Amino acid sequence: MGVGALMKKELEEIISERLYLLAFLVQLLIALSITTVALMYSSLSSPEVMERYLPPQQVRVGVAGDASALEIENLGLVHLEPRDSYWGAMDRLGLVAVLVAPENLSVALREGRVRFTIYIDNTNPLSGFADAMLSQAVERLRQSLGGRAEVVLEVSGAAAAGAPPEYLELIYGILLPFILLLPAFLAANMTTDSIVGEKERRTYELLAVAPLSLRELMLAKTLPIAGVALAQAAVWMLILSLRGIQVHNPLLILLILALLDSLFIGAGVVISAISDTTKEANAGVTMLLIAASLLLFAPLRGELPSPVRLIALLASSEVAEPVEVLEMLVPLAVLAAGTLLVGEKMLERRESMRV
Repeated sequence: MGVGALMKKELEEIISERLYLLAFLVQLLIALSITTVALMYSSLSSPEVMERYLPPQQVRVGVAGDASALEIENLGLVHLEPRDSYWGAMDRLGLVAVLVAPENLSVALREGRVRFTIYIDNTNPLSGFADAMLSQAVERLRQSLGGRAEVVLEVSGAAAAGAPPEYLELIYGILLPFILLLPAFLAANMTTDSIVGEKERRTYELLAVAPLSLRELMLAKTLPIAGVALAQAAVWMLILSLRGIQVHNPLLILLILALLDSLFIGAGVVISAISDTTKEANAGVTMLLIAASLLLFAPLRGELPSPVRLIALLASSEVAEPVEVLEMLVPLAVLAAGTLLVGEKMLERRESMRV
């Protein structure tokens, strides 16, 4: 069996393994859930921040009556009949809120009193954003009239004010790197399953005597895992972009993730070398992931170099500092290569002891 054939076999096993498919689905749900929670938090706490991340068509708001004097920004408007059931229209049309304006704005202005009512679904994560955008439009009209008419705004079901704005730090500093590192975490487990699984099935010895060097065998085992992990990260980046969270410097981020994938895969090889059963390997991987999570995401003070910090910096800014990128890429590449080499030597030594 050649390297190519073994790589194809490994890739087919990964794709057909139900446990891995379930893990991919769980990661997808985590990515969607985390972005939804982040949008909810930021919508309630800092709607102005969200103006840069939410396309107008994503926040649909119904408008009933004559709202032509209002400058409504960053919202997708759906025109309703004045006699519509507003709460029913929200459910039927998937609206976040409904703005009810006077049926004849010019008459209301002559009478000196203009009344607006906002009906808002405060169970919707984007309710705070819609509320802020509509309220700002009404306030601009009030200022433009300069006291010539009284402008009254009533809000029914408005979302309560939230915490101080920390959206950017939350999504880019913690949640985005965590989502993108999930495939790397899984890659370590997939590596031990692949190698230790061969030991348990008594097929590892057959591979060891195949016309392949140990390095070729490792490449055939690990390259498909690295490819799947990197493809997952690319998909998660696409999902984040579709959710309105812009990810800058995607190629540089994928390069960092490729090195992190290699590092975790190398750690998986090391664990496989000292494990005879998947139970032992799973315990080792669990300890590895706990230690890695604490090391990568612990709130350390200072400007210590960290792949998580670099991913956050690259993702949140169009400008990347080449020196800082190289300061992380070079040691990360050396560490990943060294871990893979140690794993290879440990496997070789373990098999020599068996012989």
